[in-house]
Amino acid sequence: MSATPLVLLVDDKPDNLDVLVNYLSDYGLELMVATDGEQGLELALEHTPDLVLLDVMMPGMDGYQVCRRLRQMQQTSDCPIIFMSALNDTDSKVKGFEAGAVDFISKPFQRQEVFARIQAHLTIHRQRQELRLKNLQLEQLNLELQEQMDKRQRAENELQLADERLSTLTRQEAEHWGIDAFIGRSPVITRLLEEVRSLQQAPDTNVLVLGESGTGKELISRAIHYGSRRKEKPFVAVNCSAIPAELADAEFFGHVRGAFTGASGDRSGYFVQADGGTLFLDEIGDMPLALQTKLLRVLEDGLVTPIGGRKGRLVNVRVVAATNANLRNKIRDQTFRQDLFFRLAGYQIQLPPLRERLTDIPLLVEHFLTLLGQQMGRERVTLSREAMLALRQYHYPGNVRELKNLIEYALIASRGQAIGVRHLHFLEPPSGVMQSDHPAAVAPAEESPPPAISTENQEQMLMEYARTQGKVNNNRAQALLKVDHGRASYLLKKLHKEGKLIKQGQRRWAFYMPS
Repeated sequence: MSATPLVLLVDDKPDNLDVLVNYLSDYGLELMVATDGEQGLELALEHTPDLVLLDVMMPGMDGYQVCRRLRQMQQTSDCPIIFMSALNDTDSKVKGFEAGAVDFISKPFQRQEVFARIQAHLTIHRQRQELRLKNLQLEQLNLELQEQMDKRQRAENELQLADERLSTLTRQEAEHWGIDAFIGRSPVITRLLEEVRSLQQAPDTNVLVLGESGTGKELISRAIHYGSRRKEKPFVAVNCSAIPAELADAEFFGHVRGAFTGASGDRSGYFVQADGGTLFLDEIGDMPLALQTKLLRVLEDGLVTPIGGRKGRLVNVRVVAATNANLRNKIRDQTFRQDLFFRLAGYQIQLPPLRERLTDIPLLVEHFLTLLGQQMGRERVTLSREAMLALRQYHYPGNVRELKNLIEYALIASRGQAIGVRHLHFLEPPSGVMQSDHPAAVAPAEESPPPAISTENQEQMLMEYARTQGKVNNNRAQALLKVDHGRASYLLKKLHKEGKLIKQGQRRWAFYMPS
């Protein structure tokens, strides 16, 4: 409704129209007049009045017909219609209300009555319009609120699902990396597992894990984490030797947007990522001195300040560091800070090399045969007595990792048959072990050490390994084929160019997947 209400007057007698115009002209109303029903309908359709004063008795189309037509028109379906008539009988009034009128004014007109009724119905009409508008707004608001509630519910459902998945992954990780993953019954392993159990009950103690390459330093570190109350929080593994010196600060402590060229956004560092959990620093002995100083400061006060930032953030992180280097020699050579050593070595664990627990080899061999055999679809593969003897007499410079690689290679090379000595590709063959799987017999020609593997066979071994394990990298290819870095790189790139393998990652982090 406009600020000046529009009233349509319909009467076939001009005198009546003059009287009404005279009555209403001083009340701030905009008036239109029509002298018959057809003209009244045309004006109503064209101008949409806010109220209609309608005479009942008119030639041609009477007031009842006009009223019904107005109610059928979308523009005037809710417009208040007041009948004017000299007829005061009840039947006439009922008929008018049935046609859609809201009120009835008797002739002759009383000025105050006419205006009062008009004013009342205009007010009611305006309030209805305002109420209708508010209802529409409320409906829209309800729709928006419902949409927000639906979004929130979906977000909560997704969050709950993510929590459930995280909980499941955490349980799986705990099972995978728990102390049950350690294979062995030797006294040295028994003592080691007792130490791990004790460290699981001391979740705020930093740990320094020492041992040769391949002895399972990361496995021990993950077991310490996933057996402690920190298991619900992240385990962040960092290879200190693989981080370029110029990026080390940003990687460990993060940066804010614009801190340096290329910093297009904020980034959290390793300490923030591991907040509440464990930060595993592998090859800690290779960390640059400048970074050691900053690491020591964070370990002392728990405050991490990103590059370019002015405000630090407190973090609660357990640090488990590992190295195969002699840190005491590095301290003496002043390439490793002594105060950092003591911060990291809240407790030290020394992992034994495999040659010091040879009694565990049969258990480890059985474990790897089962694990890798299932992955390759080659279960129940047996190992000859001579092959086991060779494995027990080997000195294992690569420790448990090398033993796993030996079994992995043998499973592929044996093509599902019993594994013999000829299938074991040692870096240095054990002394005093016959290459035949039948010590009482003379080794036939085919049992002699095999010639160099052809390129075609090497490619087949790489592709089969990638198919069964999901991926292969240069280090794995070297161990599998017993070749150097260059040869492994050539074969992998060749298979990639031929479309047989798909490359992922770059440089030292590159690996290849089946196409």
